[in-house]
Amino acid sequence: MVYYGVLSKGCERCRQRKIKCDQQRPGCRRCEKSSAQCPGYRDLNEVLFRDESKRIILMSRQTEQSIEESSIKPPICPTSKDSKPLAPSPFPSSISYPLSQPANELGANFFFARYTGPLNEAPFSSDFVDWLTQSYLFENTLSSRVLKAAIEAVGMAGISNTSHAPDVFSRSRARYCEALAAMNQALHDPDQAISDATLMAITLCGFFETATFESWDRYRRHWTAHVQAATSLLELRGPAQFASERGGQLYLVARSQILSACYQQHIPVPPGLVRTTFIFQCSTMRQQWQQRRVASPGSTCEISFRIVNLQAALNSTHSDFICTKAVEIDGDLEAWRDGVLRLPSWQYCATITSVDDGAGFDGKRHIYPNLWVAEAWNSWRTLRILVNQIIVRSTSSEDSGYSPVILSRVIEVIRQLSTDLCISACALAGTSRVISLIEPLCIVASEELNARSVRSFAAEQLHRIDREMGIRQAGAMARQICI
Repeated sequence: MVYYGVLSKGCERCRQRKIKCDQQRPGCRRCEKSSAQCPGYRDLNEVLFRDESKRIILMSRQTEQSIEESSIKPPICPTSKDSKPLAPSPFPSSISYPLSQPANELGANFFFARYTGPLNEAPFSSDFVDWLTQSYLFENTLSSRVLKAAIEAVGMAGISNTSHAPDVFSRSRARYCEALAAMNQALHDPDQAISDATLMAITLCGFFETATFESWDRYRRHWTAHVQAATSLLELRGPAQFASERGGQLYLVARSQILSACYQQHIPVPPGLVRTTFIFQCSTMRQQWQQRRVASPGSTCEISFRIVNLQAALNSTHSDFICTKAVEIDGDLEAWRDGVLRLPSWQYCATITSVDDGAGFDGKRHIYPNLWVAEAWNSWRTLRILVNQIIVRSTSSEDSGYSPVILSRVIEVIRQLSTDLCISACALAGTSRVISLIEPLCIVASEELNARSVRSFAAEQLHRIDREMGIRQAGAMARQICI
């Protein structure tokens, strides 16, 4: 996508006549005074950034082709015994082409094209998209400058990863360092520290580490630091953050990163997140989300906290206690499923598809009302897989008291839900929401109880996310899995 500058908000008739429009709704007064029907107003989100990926790729290929055609052909080596070997070419093996736009602008274009859409779907809204765009383009506060630097750093990293452009990567790293320096200043300002832009920037800095994954050691150190900062900010922002819908949306983004960190490091949920979540669950905003069917009747968030804490206690708690708690949690997850299936807005269907058309898995595909519902169901499947994995692990000993029949049912649950995750992956393909599948797909691909075809498909989807979205961690996870 390419940014085309500040756009007129006037109606089409006023823009064509090049006169100032008062932007009244539903029609402007100038049209009314002229006894003309006002044609209405365009959606600036659709034209502010225009997707020109195909044009840029075509230009790049044409440039490469013209260079190849005009390059000097290597001379034929003489057959004389006295001939000397040719000297190495003074030209580099790869050529860096000048960019038509500054790299930071291209990075922002990539970010808005690949990582934000569709943010107008639940639980986000067009207001969230407007705020993010306005913060990047027009705001000039300290926190908005931090956010701008983080957006450009993430976008340039994505360009580098998908286009194999090391020069752009070095620029993204430099911009990331600038974002961190500005972040430190913002965090020392009480007002800037609790702003929406600062919290969003911190989550993007964490996302940068995911996109530019180099090693687990570096990732855990840097990514965890951002997650800890986000946890502190959520508590610092207090109940006031849930007075606006954007505050709740940012909470969901930060909460997802925090829980992922807890799961990966086998640590319990931070008390600060527990307190903030309690405030969120009791907020008027969440009640409104439930009425609009954005939030489910029950809360999988509270269940996910219990699973993370149970996993953290695996090595220090008796297996019988662990298994009992895991069975209770699995029952609560089944109850959540039964509850939402009574709501038409949360139902989905499975359809038969051609095995080789790339639109499904195992001859099936899932059709969801929207991407948010697809994400919610995938989260539920992942939680059930995790809790049933805990049951298998805690009943592996001979004195566990669980019959082989019960254990086989648990294993079948893991296999079926893993298959369902693979089937649903196609519903998110080609959207920014596919990034939410990185951890679930890794869990599926790593599970040795799953069939080879299931594990291989999950691993290939991780590679695909790496290639198409520029998320290096996805590829690293796939490569470390032995199938």
